Amino acid sequence: MSGLAESKLANITKDRYLAQRLNPTPGEPLYLVLSDLYLALKPHSSTLPLRILDLGCGGSPYRSLFPNADYDRADIAGVEDLDFEIPTDRPQWQLPIGSGTYDLVLSSQVLEHVLDPTSYLTEAFRLLKPGGKLLLSTHGTFEDHGCPYDFRRWTSDGLSADLKSVGFRVEQMNKLTTGPRAAMFILQQHRRSCSKLCSLGWWMAWHKWMLKHRRASFDRQCDACYPEHRFVSSSLAEHRIYIGLLAIATK
Repeated sequence: MSGLAESKLANITKDRYLAQRLNPTPGEPLYLVLSDLYLALKPHSSTLPLRILDLGCGGSPYRSLFPNADYDRADIAGVEDLDFEIPTDRPQWQLPIGSGTYDLVLSSQVLEHVLDPTSYLTEAFRLLKPGGKLLLSTHGTFEDHGCPYDFRRWTSDGLSADLKSVGFRVEQMNKLTTGPRAAMFILQQHRRSCSKLCSLGWWMAWHKWMLKHRRASFDRQCDACYPEHRFVSSSLAEHRIYIGLLAIATK
């Protein structure tokens, strides 16, 4: 593994990384996306004594949503304090855990980094108890961000098809950060490449100034103006541009 990849893996366990996901604050670089993901995940929190596997855990930013769980963590080498290490030397693999062990498998922003998604989803299905639940978020439209690699993106239909192909029943599909809110996020991410001399002129110059000096205010305005575009689970066809997806599936 390269030094850059090791550095990225180390960063996902840092306090700031975890705080940005569990307590996203307007003005932070990924606020629009991370706050929407948290809002979509929060209704699935539980105080029950569940058996949970965080599959591709990183720093386990959402662990506190399940305070009474028996919580196991699995990821590739380089992530600290793992219960199980996911091998990277072969496309198909199984963890040394009995089938039907967990009530819930959590997979947050992992699937796009997996070389063989079918193997990953098959293992998640195997490890769940009958009736157990998978909470899986991944990207629809998002810039490349290898950790250490970044392989693909999904549509809602494509993710549903992949889940069903290994035996899951998809209970709900959520689109995250959609439509104009998605456009505002993309504008934030690429403001540095927008020139004052471009044909959009003063409009782009104003947005660049806002994003540089008033980013928290800009984020709050997006929250106020586009609340219906944060996450949606119905009328999905009306939300054709989206940054992320959250699937809820059962065994």
